[in-house]
Amino acid sequence: MDVAVLDRSAVSGRSHLHLAAPRAKLLAFALLLASIVVTTNLFVVLALLLVLLALVAAERLPARSMLPLAAYPAIFAAVFAFASAPDALAAALIVAKAVTAALAAVTLMFTTPYPQVFAAVQRVTPGLVGDALLMTYRAIFILADKLADLTRAIRLRAGIAGTHPVRSAKATTRALGGLLLYSVDLAQREYDVLVLRGYSGRLKVAEHPSRSPITDRMLVAGALALLGVATVWRIYWIGLIDYSWMLPALALLGLGATFLFRGRKR
Repeated sequence: MDVAVLDRSAVSGRSHLHLAAPRAKLLAFALLLASIVVTTNLFVVLALLLVLLALVAAERLPARSMLPLAAYPAIFAAVFAFASAPDALAAALIVAKAVTAALAAVTLMFTTPYPQVFAAVQRVTPGLVGDALLMTYRAIFILADKLADLTRAIRLRAGIAGTHPVRSAKATTRALGGLLLYSVDLAQREYDVLVLRGYSGRLKVAEHPSRSPITDRMLVAGALALLGVATVWRIYWIGLIDYSWMLPALALLGLGATFLFRGRKR
């Protein structure tokens, strides 16, 4: 995962989602997750997935970076489905739920700076947990840069990796061990710096206000509508099961209309 691409999109993006308040996006994300959990209909989950894809396309978010991240959980979901699902339909439902939930989370992270997500989550988590989440985010960039330097050094000093895989594996293992020790030392130094600067058990991050209240309301209203549809299909599934195919069909039409509008706008 390229953390720099994610952070650049979250900080420098200019879409409507970037203008919404972090609280509104977190609330919409929670409502969407509830929709995914509530439903047991594969067509409903596919409709939710297509709606998210249409949103990504409409907001011109970096889909090439987002979609591979959203697809990662499908691997683990497929293993779980293979081990526990009674049939192919149930297995497809498990995988579709995992991918849809992951895409919702990725969309949130690509449109919201992590400190702002942390600012909202901080209010419901213990102080130590919240501070650890914030400092971990900072450490990811430092460790990623350090790992890149170590990898480059291994390639320069062990250019025979292609012909000596065992020697290359040993060098990589030593580099990862060094990175682990460096991360422990980094954590201790970060804590010492915080203490010297007067850390008293709580880091506070100010939450940015909304730059588009209309977007906030539309985002939450849309998530509520999706939850309502999923709930209705869950309660009255016997009478609605024959019409389930209509939901992904409508969502697919919306996705196609989004691409058509984008093409004409260009």
